[in-house]
Amino acid sequence: MSIPLKLLVAVAPFIFTVLFGWLTMEGHLNFGGGEKDVFLLIPLLLWSLVYFCCFLALWRRRWALGRWLGWSAGIATVAIVVAWLVLLGASAIA
Repeated sequence: MSIPLKLLVAVAPFIFTVLFGWLTMEGHLNFGGGEKDVFLLIPLLLWSLVYFCCFLALWRRRWALGRWLGWSAGIATVAIVVAWLVLLGASAIA
């Protein structure tokens, strides 16, 4: 697989996040929260950032493409769940 295609796979979640944000801000996607709908972008942006970092680290280690995709997505998902649990625990303490 060529390097530009690998980079496109690594950056695809960021592209999706920008598209999702634009559709939400323009009102094409409406989740019933008004301006609060934009807060849905925060977990997606965090997921995209962790995915990108893991993707690059595993690419540098020369893992196979299928392993990168699976591990990068899994690690990013676990990071989102851990961040959510930390925020939930912090709000319960306060």
